[in-house]
Amino acid sequence: MLYSIFVLVNSVNEMSQTITQWLIGGPSDLIEVSNKDRKGKPLRTVLNLQTGLIRNDPIPTDAELSTFYSTDYRVAYKGAAKPRKRQAFRNFRRAAAHIDEFADVIAPAQSVLDVGAGSGEFLFLVRAIGKSGVGLEPNEGYSRFCREEYALDVQTSAIKSTLFKQASFDFIRLNHVLEHLNDPINYLTMISNWLKPGGVLYVEVPNIETYCRTKSKGGLFHYGHIFNYSPSTLRAVAALAGLKEHDLTMERSKGTTGVFFVADGSARPESLENRAHAESLKTLLERHAFNGPAKGLGEKLLRKLQTRFNEFLNTRGSKLFSDIGYQVAGQMAAGRSASHRSG
Repeated sequence: MLYSIFVLVNSVNEMSQTITQWLIGGPSDLIEVSNKDRKGKPLRTVLNLQTGLIRNDPIPTDAELSTFYSTDYRVAYKGAAKPRKRQAFRNFRRAAAHIDEFADVIAPAQSVLDVGAGSGEFLFLVRAIGKSGVGLEPNEGYSRFCREEYALDVQTSAIKSTLFKQASFDFIRLNHVLEHLNDPINYLTMISNWLKPGGVLYVEVPNIETYCRTKSKGGLFHYGHIFNYSPSTLRAVAALAGLKEHDLTMERSKGTTGVFFVADGSARPESLENRAHAESLKTLLERHAFNGPAKGLGEKLLRKLQTRFNEFLNTRGSKLFSDIGYQVAGQMAAGRSASHRSG
């Protein structure tokens, strides 16, 4: 009996070490693709030629990330310790569109966890349509904002296995969170344990392939995005955590980095190796570095100004952030009602 346990523990440890190796890569597998972040500060970014994973080098420690996200991140990358009303309006609209587009997956869920809740717009709308929602947000200012402005149940915390019991939630959301985590397979495994049987995990990250085609030279990388995913590498990392793409959404999410997963350990592959994809990413990064400024910058700037003006018009009469939320929630309800009538 003791020998069997010893063999099992060794097997688990060996698997963990192998997975870590696939994530980190050996020196001979790595090539440097950038030595600066998007603001021109020193940041080494490498491509793993075995797997296609693109990451910061070195990977920040837990202690470094705890300090960065609890106090520094929002100010450093958002310019403020709490969101502006125009940002809240934009987030509400995006969250509402996502809930409507994937209503067949999200609507059946009653218990929801938002990991990396940000300023709380998704949880606000979840509550507005009658669901029980809980959030995690490591940033002190933003988690306080969620509680004070929206009265949401949002904990100021990083991801820890002890936070929730197994099989606690029908639906868990990681929206632009996984790229910030220094051990993504471990965290995905931990989080998927919080899903009830048949539960769904939604993961969305920036798409490095799209960034290469739309951003100007030097505008790709920053300290907060530890891993930079493509549609292929996101699904491969999730598979190593025992996750399989949801059949209901596979076609709609094809070629994107916004994916619904269900737990299925039998789908776990032996490795992340994909040298052909790594070579295609290498070529894409080289073209990006050579081409310089992205095309259509004038048009992008004009669209951004138009969007900002529209956000201003839609929020200028709102005294409270919650006013914006109730406005968008009302539009969601009206849209569903109109859809039922037309159906």
